[in-house]
Amino acid sequence: MQNFVGERPFDNFRVAITDPSHFFGRSELINTMLKSPFQVRILLGGRRLGKTSALRAVEWNLLNPNTNYPRRAFPVLINLQLEQPKDLDNLRYLLIARFREAIERWREVPLTEIRQMYREFLSQIKSGEVTLSFLKQLNIKLNINNPDSERRLNNDSFRLAFLKTTEELRKLNFQGVCFLIDGAEFIVRQNWATDAWSYLRGLKDTDTAIKPCLGLLLSGYRDLKEYQQRVGSPLLNIAEIEWLTPLRDNETKELISDRAEQEKISLSEEKITSLIEWSGCHPYLTQQTLNIIFDSNHQQQTRANLIDKLLQHHDKDFSAWWNAEHLSGCFGEDERKVYYALVQHNKGTPQDLAQYTGFSRVKVADALEVIAGTGVIRQLDDESYTLGSRLFEEWVTQQDVVNLKT
Repeated sequence: MQNFVGERPFDNFRVAITDPSHFFGRSELINTMLKSPFQVRILLGGRRLGKTSALRAVEWNLLNPNTNYPRRAFPVLINLQLEQPKDLDNLRYLLIARFREAIERWREVPLTEIRQMYREFLSQIKSGEVTLSFLKQLNIKLNINNPDSERRLNNDSFRLAFLKTTEELRKLNFQGVCFLIDGAEFIVRQNWATDAWSYLRGLKDTDTAIKPCLGLLLSGYRDLKEYQQRVGSPLLNIAEIEWLTPLRDNETKELISDRAEQEKISLSEEKITSLIEWSGCHPYLTQQTLNIIFDSNHQQQTRANLIDKLLQHHDKDFSAWWNAEHLSGCFGEDERKVYYALVQHNKGTPQDLAQYTGFSRVKVADALEVIAGTGVIRQLDDESYTLGSRLFEEWVTQQDVVNLKT
């Protein structure tokens, strides 16, 4: 058996996948982005469901020159949790800065197959001087109090820099840019959130020069969903909402097959079926279950012992999803009650679950969206939902047992 202790390249699967050969599923999202990359879309999904990996996959697919779609968008991925813009002017600067840096990185990538091209693209490092030099050429003077953190652009400067940069893109066979904004819930927590969404909507709604060559794909979860409901965000009102879901059975089998081949370990059909049942096709749970199976393959291990290990391994993950501490995001009391009803009946429609819980159908439907967004239940059709991960179901059941004893 191959020894991966301390050296397995994908040991934790807690970071985004950046190798196209190890990414599975999400084909509908990717095809949608390739067909119409200059739209506004909101990608909603819970923690560990693979939002950042999905954005990375969109990125390398948009970069791929061997596509059959006539209008290509140049992808610019920005992590707002990392960047943490201070206001709208600072956000405008960051959009242009990461746009310029990404173009300069792409110019240095050799033309080869996409996996190698993307690896080269990610390995390139460009300093902030790239942006400053470009803005200086346009005679744009920055309002800089602290050069390291206070760079800002007003609307006129942003438009000029954006349009000049998209002119360069056409020479690289791109017709515009698509900003892939990870962690967009960062903005909804700021007092300038409405200004930011209104501004971005204006670019897509009324700015005839920018509108046809600008796409937006923003990722988030519950905070972003509830912000739209709370204030009627102008940007979110014109966006297409895409929910990230667990993988399909066949996609999960492909993932398992790939991992087994990497580890040079054979898995029986019975074990694969059991793995899919317990993970519920949740990509993170599938990867972590495989890690434990591979690490213990040479040991005699009962199924009960394996389940106990997985429950212990995921205790903090599940506790965060269940969210009994009433932290921001994840489940609330309503979602927990609806999930309990599903545990008792295995599957149901919003109408069924409304009867079981005493909630209105609208309240149940909202709760089901949040739970399904975490990836622990699955939508069978337009109406019916069923339990997904048996591992999470077992964890919830054990919490009930503990609570009863105490």
